[in-house]
Amino acid sequence: MKKVDIGTGIGLIIFSTWIFWYASAYSKATIYYYGPNFFPQAIAIAMCICAITLILNAIRGKSMERSDRIELKGFIRMVIAIVICIGYLFLMQVIGFTIGTCVFLYVLMMFIGQQGLKKRILSSITVSLIVWAIFRYFLVIPLPTGMLAYTF
Repeated sequence: MKKVDIGTGIGLIIFSTWIFWYASAYSKATIYYYGPNFFPQAIAIAMCICAITLILNAIRGKSMERSDRIELKGFIRMVIAIVICIGYLFLMQVIGFTIGTCVFLYVLMMFIGQQGLKKRILSSITVSLIVWAIFRYFLVIPLPTGMLAYTF
């Protein structure tokens, strides 16, 4: 696993460098200090740090053993979660960001086994409204409204 971890780390460093370079071509900020390049570049830096950590752990001999693999059941659950996320992207375009995010979070919490109906409903509504408010009032970025444009 040592070679695999080192190879993966090097690949991730190359990929994160490309993302950082590509995002630097986005237009610079005009009103705010940060622009559309800020978030992708921050993620690229974080990914590069994680890749370096992966390489260092492999060199120190702290790589995962071959027996530490994803089981088929876990892989299938991951694929289903990705399908739910892709469905969310389409749902958001139809019914809007806020309501689509509420539905997405509720369904995802049900899928992962979150207990308590009230907790799922309250969490999905609260998180959706907080994220909506951050985008609307702090970042001043319009979000999809869908066919329910009069709601949020």
